[in-house]
Amino acid sequence: MRYGGNTSCIELRTDSPEVLILDGGTGIRLLGKKLEEEFAGRPIKAHIFFSHFHLDHIQGIPFFGPLYNSKNHFTFYFAERHDAKLVLDAVSGIMASPYFPVDMSNLPCGRNFISLNEGTLSVANTTIDVLPLNHPQGSLGFRLMHHGKTLTYCTDVELGVEWSDTNVRKLAHEADLFIVDSQYTPEELPAHRGWGHSSWKQGVEIGNEANAAQLALFHYNPNHEDAAIEQMLENAKKGHPNVIATWEGLEVTI
Repeated sequence: MRYGGNTSCIELRTDSPEVLILDGGTGIRLLGKKLEEEFAGRPIKAHIFFSHFHLDHIQGIPFFGPLYNSKNHFTFYFAERHDAKLVLDAVSGIMASPYFPVDMSNLPCGRNFISLNEGTLSVANTTIDVLPLNHPQGSLGFRLMHHGKTLTYCTDVELGVEWSDTNVRKLAHEADLFIVDSQYTPEELPAHRGWGHSSWKQGVEIGNEANAAQLALFHYNPNHEDAAIEQMLENAKKGHPNVIATWEGLEVTI
């Protein structure tokens, strides 16, 4: 009831009027309502970065209200290994018969699709580093830097594979806020090898290796109730001086 709810979606605001969004899980529905209230008829320009296309990271897109306003414009970013048609198919596929009554091609908003290779780009006055992570069918991790402050987003990663761990450490190096996959307890991990997720303990360990200032536990096991998350948080605090457990509506200023 406290930590559960919608699937992955994070909003990042800078001194730019353009909005940065990480993933389009079901949480993007409420974000859309908030943005419509805030902009009050003014055009919304946003950049939506997909870590990957597993259902829990795209399933909120059909319910993102600002897509249905012709004043608004959205740019979708995705891994280079996917061409624009595949991305359009992946996202629009959940807005097609028999799953949804409105076809994505009929959306009135402006849309661009941009493929990302590992490297660096600049969006909305923010410098963004992109690296691949170890996850079934692959995923991307992001390091977003703005005026000397850094947010790192590494969800849906199975830690313990050196090439990927090296990328996570690069992305999280001295980050002000490191959002890290924390789906399992260490005890649950052996039964879930190859599932593409990590334990809170692995998140703390790699956060320490990267010298991240604050860790944000993220992407919980949906079978975990609040008490389990609280216990996970208490255990994590023993390994790092500044850890939070994310919850819906949480706002962090860095």
